[in-house]
Amino acid sequence: MLVIVRPPGVAFRDAISNHPDHARIDVARARAQHTAFCAALEDAGLPLLRLPEDPDLPDATFVSDSLVALAPPLADRPPLVVVARPALPSRRLEVDSVLRAALARMPAATRVVEVEDPGTLEGGDVVVYGDRIAIGLSARTNVIGARVLADAARSLGYRPFLCPVTDRLHLATAVTAVARDTFIGTAAGFASLDAAGPDAAPPGELRRLSLPDEELLGANVLAIGGHVFLGSGNPTAARLLRETELVVHELELDEFALADGGPTCLVNILP
Repeated sequence: MLVIVRPPGVAFRDAISNHPDHARIDVARARAQHTAFCAALEDAGLPLLRLPEDPDLPDATFVSDSLVALAPPLADRPPLVVVARPALPSRRLEVDSVLRAALARMPAATRVVEVEDPGTLEGGDVVVYGDRIAIGLSARTNVIGARVLADAARSLGYRPFLCPVTDRLHLATAVTAVARDTFIGTAAGFASLDAAGPDAAPPGELRRLSLPDEELLGANVLAIGGHVFLGSGNPTAARLLRETELVVHELELDEFALADGGPTCLVNILP
C-alpha cells in the first residue's frame, strides 16, 4: 500500500467550490493543515508518496479524483488502474502527474483502463468496501464513465453498483466506508446507496453509522490501516467512530472544507 498526497499550491485560493465562504481560503493555513494531515498518516505507519505542489492547478491537492487503483479480490488477477476524466476541463491537467507516479510504483502487469470522451469519472464518486464498489452518478461522474469503471472492476471480481447523487458534489461527500462491513454517512448518503438496489448496502449485512445532516463533513472520513482520519468539529462522527475498533484521529481540515474537500479527497491509495 502507498498513499499519494500533494500539498496545495498558491492557486488553491481559486479552488472550485460551492461553499459560501470559499473566498476566505487561506493557502498558508491550508498548507499547515496538509502538513499535519500527512504527519498523522505517517505516525499511523502509512507510507506516503509526496508529489510536489502544482502552482498553477487550484484543485491539484485533491489527488483522489485522478484515478482509481484497485487490488483484485481474486488473487489470480493483476491490479487495475482506471484513469479518471474529471468533468471540468481545468482539472484534467491534474491527472497525468498522479498517473505517472502511480504506474511507476505498481507492478508491471497492472492493467490500465481509460475513461474517454464523453465519459467523466472522478475518484470522489467511488467507495470500495470488500468486494463491492459503489460508483456515484453525479455532476462530476456520468453514466458512461461509471460504466467504464464498473466493467473494469467486475472483471477483477468486484460487484459494482451505480448510485445516483443529486444533491452534493460526490458520493463520498455524504457516505464513506470505514470497514468492509461498516459505513458512516448522512441520510442522503445512505439513500444514494439504497437507490442502487438491495444488494448495494443491505442493512442486515452492513452496519450504518448515521449522522445528522448538519454534520455532513463528518461523513467524509478516511479509513486506512486500522486508523480513521476525520475533520475536527464533528462530535457525532467522532463518537460513533470511537465505538468501532479503529483508532480515531481528529484533524483541522477546515480550509479544505471551504473547497468542498475532506480527508478522502486528499489521498490516492495504491494497493
